[in-house]
Amino acid sequence: MKNFLEALNRPADAYRQQRKVVAWLLVAITIFIVTILDPILRSFAEPEYHIDVFYILRTTLCGIASYLLISSVLWLICKCFGSKIPLSNYVNTWGISFFPNIVCSLVVAITEVYFYVFWNNALVGMILSIVFVGILIWKITLYVIFLREVAELQRGKLIGAFILVAAIIVVLAALNGYVGLKTPIL
Repeated sequence: MKNFLEALNRPADAYRQQRKVVAWLLVAITIFIVTILDPILRSFAEPEYHIDVFYILRTTLCGIASYLLISSVLWLICKCFGSKIPLSNYVNTWGISFFPNIVCSLVVAITEVYFYVFWNNALVGMILSIVFVGILIWKITLYVIFLREVAELQRGKLIGAFILVAAIIVVLAALNGYVGLKTPIL
């Protein structure tokens, strides 16, 4: 629990200490919510909905592949900008940035399944908008800390890598949606 709190409260320290177990557990929790919890919630809310095990397996594999792909892309781009850190560090630490992914995937799973509860409710719509903007800012902050602490990039190289990886993230997020991952595993 101490390592989770460290990753949540002091992500730079968690990145530096390469909290592999925390990183992989956060990725696993995110994938579980997106690929398994969402269909389970849907089956409770919609009695005619049937859980498709093949779909769950496929999206789970796509989630794992997506995580490995974004870690590899981060490594490759950062390497082009001068980072000397090995790929394994990226794979084993990028998951520390997944706290916002967990919150986002929970909110998406619950609101999509029980959306009828929120129809025509301006207050809930405003709160959800604030939540999603907050999550986006949180993820961007963790992303910058990652580039500084793990990739060891500074100033112009950090900005260049940030912009290039951000463009790749947009493409990968679209691909995640295409394969059925409602919340990107990025």
